[in-house]
Amino acid sequence: MQRGLSSYKYKRIAEESLRNALRLHGDSVQLFNARSCPSAFLLSVLALEEFAKAKWVDHYYYSSVTNEGFPDYEFEQKWLSLLYSHPEKQFAFVARDIFDFSPKLVRFIQNKNLERKKQQAVYIELERIGKSVDTTGRISIPSRIKKLDAKQIISLVNQEFAQNDMYFGIPELDTVIDVQEHQFIFDWPHRSGLKGRHFRKQHTAEANSAVPSHG
Repeated sequence: MQRGLSSYKYKRIAEESLRNALRLHGDSVQLFNARSCPSAFLLSVLALEEFAKAKWVDHYYYSSVTNEGFPDYEFEQKWLSLLYSHPEKQFAFVARDIFDFSPKLVRFIQNKNLERKKQQAVYIELERIGKSVDTTGRISIPSRIKKLDAKQIISLVNQEFAQNDMYFGIPELDTVIDVQEHQFIFDWPHRSGLKGRHFRKQHTAEANSAVPSHG
C-alpha cells in the first residue's frame, strides 16, 4: 500500500526549509555588502523560494490537520511535485497576500521573468525563443544584475522575515527566527517598495479595467 508523507516529515520539511531560507537570506546580505550583486540576487531569490516552501508546507499541513484530514496519495504526490518547481514556489511567495503585492511584481513572477532573471544572475547565455536559441540576440551576462536589483529582492524577502504578525500552524516554526541570532534581519535598512496595502487599489483598478463594458 502506498503511504503518504508522515506528520514528522511535513514538520521537518517546513522547519528545515525555513532555516535554509534564513541561511540563504543571511548569505545574500553578506554578498550584497561585499558588492557581489548578481550572486546576492541569486541567493535572495533562492531564499524567497525556500521561505515560500516553508509557509506552503505549513499551510498544507495545518489545513489538513484542522479540517478533513490529508488528501489521498495521488493528490499529495501532485502537490509535492509543485515544491520542485521554482516558478511555482516564487508565485506561492505572493499568492496568499497577492493583493498586498505590487501588481507589476505579481505579473513579473507569473510570466516566469523572476526565474529568468535568476538564471541571468548565474550563467553566460543566449536568450531562447521557444526551443530555439536566439543567435542574433545579445549575450546575457550576470553583471547586468545591478545593485538596485539585488537590494530590492533582498528587501522584499527581509520584509517577510521581519513582519511582526507572522505566525505558523506548525509550532516548531515559531522558534526558528531568533531576534539575537538573526539580528541582521532587523538591521537591514531598506524597503522593497513592492508590498503594501495601497497596492489593493491598483489590483482593483486593473481588475475593473479588464472587465468588458456593455453598451
